[in-house]
Amino acid sequence: MSFQKIVCPIDFSLGSERAMRVAVRIAERSRAELVIAHAFHVPPLAFAGEAPFPGDMIERMQEDAQRGLTEAAMEATRLGAQRLTSRLLTGLPSDQIVEAVRSDAAVDLVVMGTHGRTGLSRVFLGSVAEKVVRLAPCSVLTVREQADVTPFHHVLCPIDFSESSRHAVELAAKVAESGASRITLLHVLELPVAYSGDPHVPGFIEGLDKKAAHLLEQWADDVRAKVSVPVTTRSTIGSPGEQALAALDDDPTFDLVVMGSHGRTGIRRVLLGSVAEKVVRHAACPALIARARTAT
Repeated sequence: MSFQKIVCPIDFSLGSERAMRVAVRIAERSRAELVIAHAFHVPPLAFAGEAPFPGDMIERMQEDAQRGLTEAAMEATRLGAQRLTSRLLTGLPSDQIVEAVRSDAAVDLVVMGTHGRTGLSRVFLGSVAEKVVRLAPCSVLTVREQADVTPFHHVLCPIDFSESSRHAVELAAKVAESGASRITLLHVLELPVAYSGDPHVPGFIEGLDKKAAHLLEQWADDVRAKVSVPVTTRSTIGSPGEQALAALDDDPTFDLVVMGSHGRTGIRRVLLGSVAEKVVRHAACPALIARARTAT
């Protein structure tokens, strides 16, 4: 997996500590620069009301945040980070992280935990992670608190033959080059449903399925030409997001899912596509949303 510059936001939670370990490993393999960032934020309520936070208390909190960031950077170095910098940001975490990435064109990956210190332990993404995944101009890898931090071995790459999927496949190939042992391309045929519930044209589904299967094999052949690991294909009919999650549940060997941020039917906008959002929110393994670096 080859990247130039990686940003890893941390908040000193277990989830961000695991994300930092993954970020260090990727940076080491890519010989990329790693930036450990922490956003120090004091809620506006702390300055309002009858009993606002004393100024010296806020200053001590900021100093404590800097100490935590310094210790995290030292730990990243101990884990093997070679080119390392750290940044203490000030402001709303999601805004500050996205702005830091947008302002540095060299950043091509963000690695972060899905839940922070204040995030509830639930299946949904934490608010900071969700906003960064949606708004970052580059690829984002989310790592759950319970995730294994060992190298990835089996990559699931859901595709819908869109340009966004093409970028995801290329990124999956890079993952394979850095140690993954298998790649599985998954295509889900989502059928238009007539009012009656029946297809309009006899043989329509069979023809569409055959065409999709042929195209899927073409994409797989392209990947096989780039990697030395086995590349398999799976196809099914149904809801793309649900079927991708079902594939992850059915095969516990999958330890990474790589997918595009928008599909063929996705509106070209800054928000995450509905299929990608569903998979990132509910997948138990790390999820890499592939997004070619955009101009800002």
